[in-house]
Amino acid sequence: MAIDAKLLNRILNVLIILILVLVGFFAYSALVDRPARLREFAQSEISRDVPDMRTAAQSEKESLHIVVRILNGCGVSGVAYKLREYLLTQGFDVVETTNAEHFNYDKTIIYLHRNDFQVAKQVSDKLRMPNNPFLDNRTPDYPCDVTIVIGKDYQTLPPFSNE
Repeated sequence: MAIDAKLLNRILNVLIILILVLVGFFAYSALVDRPARLREFAQSEISRDVPDMRTAAQSEKESLHIVVRILNGCGVSGVAYKLREYLLTQGFDVVETTNAEHFNYDKTIIYLHRNDFQVAKQVSDKLRMPNNPFLDNRTPDYPCDVTIVIGKDYQTLPPFSNE
């Protein structure tokens, strides 16, 4: 028994109309109820008990707009993170802390990626080390101003010294 083409056409038309009615109903309910939900959201208050998620460095010091990358070149766990926290409190923007290619750096080194030696002076002053950076301008669009490779002399740096 074959279904008549007219009957099949009517069934499909009824299904299409039902789908359109359902879509229209959902669209209408979303639009009509939306202003009430927005008002409710806008009037809700944020609890004052929410902890301040900024680090102490972000809340205490204005940025010097000097972007720093820190590499652990001595192999001691946690030194890059501790130096990062210190530099943040001094107003530097630290974009990365990671391990160096090896852990055989005897001295801490500052690599300057811009021809602005004033930047290197500010970093070396905060780290209480001589201002003799290595100029590394091979890549002019390098994503940071300075790279600090922490050497085995890290105990002389401010966050590690007892001064």
